[in-house]
Order: sequence, then structure tokens, then C-alpha cells
Amino acid sequence: MSRRALATLSFAIFLAGCRPAPPPPASPSPSPAPDLVRVEASELTALGDDAPRETLVAAIDHDVESLGRRPADEIIRLADAACSVAEMQKSLAALREAAATSGSGDLAAYARGHFAFYHSAGRPDGALVTGYYEPIVDGRRSRQGEFVYPLYGRPEDLIEVHLGDFFPDGSGRTIAGRVAGGKLEPYPSRREIDGDNVLAGRGLELAWLDDSVARYFLHVQGSGMVRLADGSTFRVGFAASNGKPYTSIGSLLAADGSLGGEAASAPAIQHFLRSHPERRDEILFRNERYVFFHEIADGPIGKLGVKLTEGRSIAVDAALYPLATLAYLATEAPTVDSSGQATGRRPLRRFVLAQDTGVAITGPGRLDLFFGSGPAAGLEAGYMSEGGELYFLMPRECISPSP
Repeated sequence: MSRRALATLSFAIFLAGCRPAPPPPASPSPSPAPDLVRVEASELTALGDDAPRETLVAAIDHDVESLGRRPADEIIRLADAACSVAEMQKSLAALREAAATSGSGDLAAYARGHFAFYHSAGRPDGALVTGYYEPIVDGRRSRQGEFVYPLYGRPEDLIEVHLGDFFPDGSGRTIAGRVAGGKLEPYPSRREIDGDNVLAGRGLELAWLDDSVARYFLHVQGSGMVRLADGSTFRVGFAASNGKPYTSIGSLLAADGSLGGEAASAPAIQHFLRSHPERRDEILFRNERYVFFHEIADGPIGKLGVKLTEGRSIAVDAALYPLATLAYLATEAPTVDSSGQATGRRPLRRFVLAQDTGVAITGPGRLDLFFGSGPAAGLEAGYMSEGGELYFLMPRECISPSP
């Protein structure tokens, strides 16, 4: 299978996932990722940075903010590097200064001189890069006219169980349910919630939307903005899920030929669902996973607990790569015309920061790039499914000496 075919299939799997992003408690760093291979910085001849410099400064500031909430002596491990939180803060602060005051060539030279580079070599054809964004959806505070699709807050009877609190081998695993008859039972599925309306009448509605497809993709992204009739907006972020596994509706549509051989991109899936209302609900119900929201003052907020930065924040598998770490990404991104069609690809080369996770972002060399907010960002993110090269960076002073 070609790289593009593999990327497209993986992105289809991503489309059914959702992005839990509440500020988490501090947790131990993951075990060293087995796919990382240290490379000499001199071998990296093209360390360009094609995104606005102020976005790198902002993303670093958010990283430093998150590290400030953790114990200074906590150790962050990556491959053969072990950095205390205090050392990481100091290193990122120095990089921020270089980013704010130097040109592109000087920034690359600074990075080569002060950081060790680890290539993510876990995939034979390079990293797999998809995209995500913050949607803007139309809504109302009360049910009216065409605004009949509720956006639910977290139900009071939803219970989350962190298995690591009960079993040594359950670390990192969570189940959700509700108590009935003195026992914990699974929480209702998407079909039961949206089809049978089992949560109706409980006052859980944060807003009412006029498009069930838009609501579904808001679930996929895990956060967004709701635009009211007067043009004002408010933000919602991930509060909880029903704990159900997800099913890829993109994979289903591709497998049964519904997309006519077209790539299972977000725009293609949305177009099909809106063009075939007779199949829409049954397809959406195949993904049992359901997301509940809460209002947030600012955002969107990633798993690291800080605001995501357009073009700089990435989601990774936190079981392999610690959050709050610096990385370098070389890939291609889609170009989209005024009609919303992808017209080609453009090079993308930049420093990024691991600040988020995603249900479908698992395994070595797998990452999701945050494209920003609104329809234009949504189109770019929806078409983004590409191979690339991913390097993680650690301060040189944190490298263990050779035996």
C-alpha cells in the first residue's frame, strides 16, 4: 500500500475519534520511546521555520506555563535524555529568547548547538501527520426553529474509573459508566443518547445546534466555538466521554464504496452525510463514542492543560513521548482554493511542541497538527494526511554520558 493510501486510511480512523482535552493532573513521564534514534544535528541541513515567529514564542510560553505547575525536580525522559522540569523550563526559556530575537538561520544554529535531535523512526515510510482544528458552529441557548440538536454538558451520573487506582497494570486506562442496582453499568451509546433521547429533560443542554453533522465533528475535535444569533460566541471544551470505543465512519464509507473511491477526508465525509440524510443517523450511530462538553473562558485547551497554538501545537501518543517537549516537523500540507477544494501540497518545515493527545493518535511517529480555528482551518485540517519526518529535541545538558 502506498504512503498516501496508508495516510488516508489512518486519517479515516482518526475521524471517528475524539479528543479529550481537560487539564490533567501531573503524571509520570512515559517510558523511553523505542523508535527514537539520535542523529547528529549537522546532518539536518534544512532546519527552516515557515510559521510566524510569534506563534513559536506563544507556544513556548504555554509550555513553560505548564511546567511551572509541576515539581521542579520531576524528571522528563526521552530516549537517553533525562531532564528535570527546572532544566526543561530553563532550556525552553532560552529558546524563546532566541526565537524572539534571531533570524531563521540563527534560530536553526541555536537549536543545533543546544539540543540533541532524535528521529522518530518507528514507521518505515516516515511519520504520519494528520490535522485537527477548532470548529465554529451555529447554535442557540434554547431549542427553536431548526436548532433541535442538543450539545450536552457532562451528566451528573457519569462515573469515570481510573483503573490504575485499582490494578497495577491498569495505569493510563479509564472506563466510564453509571450506577444501577448497586453495580456500574456502561453508559448509553450515541444511538441511545441522540436516537432515543435518553438524556432529554435533564437540563444538560449547553446549546442547540442546527446541524447534526456539525455536532458530530465537534465531538471529533473535542472543542469548539458556538456562534449565537447576535454574532457573539462562547467556547466549549471536552468534559468527559461515555467511555465507549469509537468506530471509524470514514472507514465504513470507504469500505462500502459510498465515497466512490475518493479519499476519506473530513470534507468528503461531511458532504456525503449531508447529501444522504436517509443514511446519516445510521452511519453516525455506528460510532458509539459520545463526548460531553463544558464552557471554557479561553481555548482550545489541549491535554497539557494550556491553550493550543495554531501551527505549533501537536498531539502525540503520550505513552511514548512526554508532553511539553520540543519537536521539529518536516512534511507537506494541503493548499485549498476559495471553493474549498484541495489543489495541491506545500512544504511545511517548523518547530512544534507536544501539547495534546488524541484517541486515534497512537504509536510511534504518529501526530496531529493543530491548524487553528474556523472553516479555513477546518478545510486544511480535513485534507491533511501526509507522511513526514519527525524529530524530538532535548537539551544537550540532559543527555546521559556514553558508557
